[in-house]
Amino acid sequence: MFFILSKILGFIADPLVIIGLFFFLGLFSKRKYRRRKHLLISFLLLLFFSNSYIHKLSSDLWNLKQVELQEEYDYGILLGGIISLNSTKKDMKFGYSSNRMLNTIKLYKANKINKIIISGASGSLQSELIEADYLKKYLVGIGIPNYDIICEKNSQNTYQNALFTSNYIFKNSKKPSPKCLLITSDYHQRRAMACFKKNKLNVDPYIIKLEEKHIYWESFVIPQSSVLFQWRILLHEMIGYISYKASNYI
Repeated sequence: MFFILSKILGFIADPLVIIGLFFFLGLFSKRKYRRRKHLLISFLLLLFFSNSYIHKLSSDLWNLKQVELQEEYDYGILLGGIISLNSTKKDMKFGYSSNRMLNTIKLYKANKINKIIISGASGSLQSELIEADYLKKYLVGIGIPNYDIICEKNSQNTYQNALFTSNYIFKNSKKPSPKCLLITSDYHQRRAMACFKKNKLNVDPYIIKLEEKHIYWESFVIPQSSVLFQWRILLHEMIGYISYKASNYI
């Protein structure tokens, strides 16, 4: 039930859905002043959600800051959500979160993490793909030893990522306090970190700090359609965090 509810809330947390709702009300409201009001709101929302500068400020406030990393970690925990939902068993495609995989490879090659734990089954109701298996196959294919890759193949959401991965580490680690590095997207770190804290596993977040972009006047006045998608991701994450808090997952 929670899984289905999260997908419904994720659909609602889409700027185009919100804008479209007010636009629809504006077209079909019976009273003239309400039509104008709703159409004006839809227009203002479109300007707001397509403004790259406003999105950048909001993202900076939401995203966690990078803590000082240790020299070496026993485990690098790679969270799923990397494979596109359009993938099939014969044709695996990476989605917009592929930077998680790239960061993991870089960290392993630099000897920052000793073992990789891939956590994730499938985040789609229709998908039969076991994401961890396919990601492991890819990593082995580029030269990472099979014995350094551990698959957690049961989790369907971020809370289960933390629960099942923590259970595995507590059960199998030879150290009482293993060093763990959490590898996921920057916008997802806040919720993921809270889930691991709830399951009493101390992890450090791995957050890539992008180079500061110059702010041009176009960022203030010219709408950018690509920003609508970025807002969708951020709003989905915010609602997910609130939902997890209400469900006592964090």
